[in-house]
Amino acid sequence: MDCSVGHVTLAPNTPAVHACASVCLATQSCRLYCLNFRPTGNECFIFSALVTQNWKGDPDSSVTFDVCYSTWYHSGDITHLVSSTAASSILRHSTTGDKAVDGFSCRQVPHQCFHSYVRSGAKSWWRADLGIPRSVSRLLVFTRNDGNQAAHFSNIIITLGNSTLTGQNPVFASLDSGVTGQMMDFIVTTPMIGRYLEFITSPQLFLLICEVKIIS
Repeated sequence: MDCSVGHVTLAPNTPAVHACASVCLATQSCRLYCLNFRPTGNECFIFSALVTQNWKGDPDSSVTFDVCYSTWYHSGDITHLVSSTAASSILRHSTTGDKAVDGFSCRQVPHQCFHSYVRSGAKSWWRADLGIPRSVSRLLVFTRNDGNQAAHFSNIIITLGNSTLTGQNPVFASLDSGVTGQMMDFIVTTPMIGRYLEFITSPQLFLLICEVKIIS
């Protein structure tokens, strides 16, 4: 699995969860730790990936774990309630819209992010369907962080409402400048209610989103 930081075989009869948590705490970049329980010694795996409660496991890996614990938790997280996503043309087949809300962000690996680019003067966009109108007060957005300095998250308007027409819902937040390698934190003083959350760029700009956390 991507974003691996380390692997430790724990001594037999050691309280595995606490021991692995201690290894994670002692590792600066650790945000996720997983365990495989074995009679000869439990296996502790450390990752720098950001994982939320809706992560279904790594579909590209043959490695499985008995249990995992993430440090990236928020009690108001409603991202798992997203029923579907839609988007403008994706840059490649592996950068589909669902990657932005799959609960896993390695950030160093662009193919695990949603990535769109639209030519001919059109705008790139990404939309999440929350199923029903829901209250949203905060968005955490993780951008590309693999050393590429191109601003693939810039000149963004974020809307939230009940229309499926691009750009027709009330503005939740906006970003004029471009950023890369950062977590963007968008907070509104008064929560907004809507079913469709949408990110829209200016014409002919890339839109790359590695992970979105939607907080009620």
